[in-house]
Amino acid sequence: MNGLVMIDLNITVVNTAPFPKFLVLNPNYVMTVHRLGNNETTAGFNGNPRMVLNYNPGIWLMPYETVEINFRIIKEESYSLPGVPCSGGDGNYLACGVVIPQLINSPTQLSARSMFPVLDGHIRILKYEGTVSFVVSSTDTEFQKFFALTVPVLFTDGEMYGFTPNYTMTYENYTRKLYEYAGLSVPERTVPQPAFPSNMFGLTNTLLTGVSVAPPVFNIPESEKYDLPVWFVTTNSGIEITYRVKWRERGM
Repeated sequence: MNGLVMIDLNITVVNTAPFPKFLVLNPNYVMTVHRLGNNETTAGFNGNPRMVLNYNPGIWLMPYETVEINFRIIKEESYSLPGVPCSGGDGNYLACGVVIPQLINSPTQLSARSMFPVLDGHIRILKYEGTVSFVVSSTDTEFQKFFALTVPVLFTDGEMYGFTPNYTMTYENYTRKLYEYAGLSVPERTVPQPAFPSNMFGLTNTLLTGVSVAPPVFNIPESEKYDLPVWFVTTNSGIEITYRVKWRERGM
């Protein structure tokens, strides 16, 4: 399966210093700068000498100036659909297991701090908002596929909303649903666990149906709780998932 993640994100930053600052930006992304108040728009660097300082690409922020920077980020991924092995013994198995809706992707984590790791006390991020589009497709449209997906990007400090299509269930419910698919009893929790454990099956990564599972690892801070959405997908060709995200600095 092929994955295409497209992020269209508007980030608002301010220079709180009484003097100009030059903010260095990553030239690998498609970027548009909107100067608030004077309607000036600059698309990309395009060899503009005003956007290069000491050979570093970026933008000038005037004293106390607020600007909005639009980033368009495209990332390609590939995913595998696990098969059910029929090996061992004399190879005389008549049945080898069942197909479960395995989660085939793991989200990347983003936050205001991770996107703008600026070591400068005068540059502050006021807010960000945007849209994420996630297209998973297959060039082999002859055979039907059955799998599960979660969001490709988890904004750890932002609100994610407006999911299209509606997701099937949350990640925590998904982990319980897998036992139901396998015809097993859900183990009782004897100790408190985070909402999204790093190992999907606790003590093992193999279901008793013969399906070997490589669970994705979610490096989620223990102090936070995320209700990750999960989609069950039955398709020949693929699916497109979109959602919105927003975050504001406290006090705005």
